[in-house]
Amino acid sequence: MAADMHCHTNRSDGSDSPEFVIRLAKAKGLSALALTDHDCYPDDGAVEFGKSIGLRVINGVECSTYDYSRSHKVHILCYNIKRPDAVAELLGRVTRARTEATLAMIDRVSRIYPITEEMVMEGVSDSGFIGKQHIMLALMKAGYTNEMYGELFRELFNARSGSCFVPVKQPDSLEAMDYLRESGGVIVMAHPSVYGSITSLGDLIRAGIHGIELNHPRNTPEHMEIIRQAAERHGLILTGGTDFHGYFCQSHECCPLGSFTATDEMLERFDQLSAGL
Repeated sequence: MAADMHCHTNRSDGSDSPEFVIRLAKAKGLSALALTDHDCYPDDGAVEFGKSIGLRVINGVECSTYDYSRSHKVHILCYNIKRPDAVAELLGRVTRARTEATLAMIDRVSRIYPITEEMVMEGVSDSGFIGKQHIMLALMKAGYTNEMYGELFRELFNARSGSCFVPVKQPDSLEAMDYLRESGGVIVMAHPSVYGSITSLGDLIRAGIHGIELNHPRNTPEHMEIIRQAAERHGLILTGGTDFHGYFCQSHECCPLGSFTATDEMLERFDQLSAGL
């Protein structure tokens, strides 16, 4: 038995509903599932649905932040938030910035391909989250590509050279930590090997993170050893998760839900920490 503590649904950039993903986790035999959509903290509906089918669901959020001193993204997970109002302004700021950037990208793409904002919005869930993958879905439906993150995606949305790319203004990582500490949740650095964010680990430890995501499909063996040593040295918990996105997954390799998990021992330490906050 194990827990997948990093999972996305169509409330952000995953392809499937929370109910579908919860059912999938139950079918996989997971002991627990954490929903960690980008920049939106869920209500208790998913938790209650999980209970109804016999699966523990943990509420969480993945915060999109930026280390401006090192010029790279840093993603921070936060679970079991006791005071959601403490992070509402932070999450709302990122969501608004993402929406503005995506609408600007739709406008640029529409000058090249005959798609409209309405066509893109058809693929957006009730949560209202809109991102590059929704533009790509409209382009796929229109027959201009048969893959989500292939050559056309890179041509349009590569952060350095994409003809239609518009960056999203994200909060400073340490500023975000101020909000997250106030929330009363368990704060975990996500996938330190991604974006080169391992170099920000020391700053986040000093800022008060409680744990580090160890088991993740994109963490390198070298970084995993650094993570283990840092956790032992600073008394931090370790977690694990697949970073599941369904068919919106950016990896070229399939990574089904439950491929990377937190062990029962990791989950027990997580629960002990959460109860004491």
